[in-house]
Amino acid sequence: MKKTIIIAAIIAVFNCIYVHAQVFKINGTVTGLEDGTWLYLRIGKPEKKIDSAKLLNGNFTMSGRVDGKADELILYTNRYTNYVIFWVENKEINMILKAGEFKKGLIKGSATEDENKRMLVAKEQLMKQQDSLTNALKADTKYIDEKSRQFDRSYVRAHPGSIISANLLSIYASTWGRDTTSALYMHMSPEIKKTRAGQEVSDYIALNKNVKVGDHFADFEQPDSAGKKIKLSSLKGKYILIDFWASWCGPCRAENPVLVKTYQVYKNKGFVILGVSLDDNKSSWLNALKQDKLGWENVSDLRGDKNRAALIYGIMGIPDNFLINDKGIIIARNLRGEKLEEKLKELMP
Repeated sequence: MKKTIIIAAIIAVFNCIYVHAQVFKINGTVTGLEDGTWLYLRIGKPEKKIDSAKLLNGNFTMSGRVDGKADELILYTNRYTNYVIFWVENKEINMILKAGEFKKGLIKGSATEDENKRMLVAKEQLMKQQDSLTNALKADTKYIDEKSRQFDRSYVRAHPGSIISANLLSIYASTWGRDTTSALYMHMSPEIKKTRAGQEVSDYIALNKNVKVGDHFADFEQPDSAGKKIKLSSLKGKYILIDFWASWCGPCRAENPVLVKTYQVYKNKGFVILGVSLDDNKSSWLNALKQDKLGWENVSDLRGDKNRAALIYGIMGIPDNFLINDKGIIIARNLRGEKLEEKLKELMP
């Protein structure tokens, strides 16, 4: 009897430690995959591996900890042949998955994941309308796109205490612009503002300068490939091109050979380029610099699409660029290929 009481006490202590530690535990079942298949778990942004497990008798367990109220994780197999993105809180999570259909899996135990699903279901009818109108008349998609944006903004406005709202606002901040983003962020709860997504929105609002053609350039400083800090204002040239790109961006990589040729023609006439990479993986960035032979100054703070310079300049998509004259005035934006060469030929015949 005394032994039973001691064992029960030990179990109670461990349960208290588990609760106090505020961790999550995933109990998962997968059908259609061979035993021994490895599963991996990571946070999406910034990319960080949390745990991995080998499938045994169709089952697996994983554990870890998320900061704050909740976070968005990715569970995947090698080469992402199967994956699912879901929200996790520091609780026990149960998953039932099927090979080839991870995204349709049953996930229980996370209130934030349940909320996200409700939000997607509420939005589903609009998306069906969008698909239907796309097939019938593509011109009408602009109307549905705007309705979709209105839905997202209304959701954020109506749920100021939701992590889903903070995530939506973080994703669309640069698209919606500083004024709309600031107005929506202002009404969010203090708890949500402290989350990672909330902080990303705060950073955007603080950094974004809403620069446009005709404005003086906004200065910034970031490390180059060797770690040396390079400041935009330190570059000397008649015309400076700020080129926003990334190693993972197909259109950017396709544009690079053209930019290299243009640079070779005009670099001795006062044309200077500052490449700003939206990478978060230094090796990928350095390999792309070498492969594409980018012989001008290149910098990155390795924050991915939350790159500080990109936030300052309101970059919504890449490739994108700004052309600055010798007086520091932005005279053109998003000049690519022949358009850039034509402009430089006009400026520096």
